[in-house]
Amino acid sequence: MKNKSKVTFVIAGVLVVLAVVLYSCGGGGGGYGGGGTPIVSTVQVVACPGTQMVSIVNQSFGFSPASVTVPLNTIVQWTNNDSMIHTVTSTTVPTNGTFDSGNLEPSASICLKFTSAGTFNYHCSLHPTTMIGAVTVQ
Repeated sequence: MKNKSKVTFVIAGVLVVLAVVLYSCGGGGGGYGGGGTPIVSTVQVVACPGTQMVSIVNQSFGFSPASVTVPLNTIVQWTNNDSMIHTVTSTTVPTNGTFDSGNLEPSASICLKFTSAGTFNYHCSLHPTTMIGAVTVQ
């Protein structure tokens, strides 16, 4: 019984330390930057409208087209037409412009709306040297 109590105590201690670390890394920040200013992303996941958007296809370990230039507030849709999982993950972006689709299964799509100007570089995080692209917003 003594060993069970020690194990329970150690697990509780680890959980407390983990909670403190996660909170200090932003887990309890409530979506605000320094000074109480809300952080507003300049790239938002939106419902794919079906029309009036720019389409990019993931296929054969590449993005097609690899680079696009679009006007402000354009929706860009990525569709995985490959037989394996891919992602659309930002690499170098303007302030507050990060994005990550997570795993896109074959035939899945994600639509992102770009609300600030700049060049948004991205890649597939599973194939980062062969699948790269950029969205330039003017």
